[in-house]
Amino acid sequence: MEGKKGSIRVVMFDLGNVLICFDHMIAARKIENYSDKDARQIYALFFSLPVTEQFDRGLIDEKSFFEGVKKLLNLNGLSRDEFYNIWNNIFWENPGIKGLIKEIKETYEKFLIISNVNKPHFEYIRDKFPIITEADGIILSYEIGVLKPDPRIYNAAVEKAGCLPSEIFYTDDREDLIEAAVKLGFKARLFQGISDIRRYLF
Repeated sequence: MEGKKGSIRVVMFDLGNVLICFDHMIAARKIENYSDKDARQIYALFFSLPVTEQFDRGLIDEKSFFEGVKKLLNLNGLSRDEFYNIWNNIFWENPGIKGLIKEIKETYEKFLIISNVNKPHFEYIRDKFPIITEADGIILSYEIGVLKPDPRIYNAAVEKAGCLPSEIFYTDDREDLIEAAVKLGFKARLFQGISDIRRYLF
């Protein structure tokens, strides 16, 4: 797919591993000190636990999520505050992303962020990484109540963009989420680095 700047009005980025990098194994290695499970088991459970999806959809609060994780991972000696300190300290800014966002905002009408994310993770990222405030709009799964690739979260993004899906460029690090966006009419490209996206957009 060849990028055509003139047909794109709004640029939309995924958050995790596009704007802000993360590694859940960082948390898993620390949490294993409080569990009868090892780091790899904990890492795998982060993505398979029903409470994790519920949390990312905003269906349960922070207390309920912690209690659910505590029970399923058999955690001992780890307070809720300590857990969230570990849970949140897994992020770092993608090197070079600031320059790309600056170019996007100078060229296109809007820059949006769309993310499957829970509230404490997003609030931590927002407070720690000022680049997030550059977005003209942010669409979050825990606020919408659904996760990508559900069409409803993409439709919320279209509404926020104020244009046609075909006038939105979207990048994400997951192929299935790109495919879902393309089916809805977005211009979309798998995120394979800042240089690749810059070549596409400029």
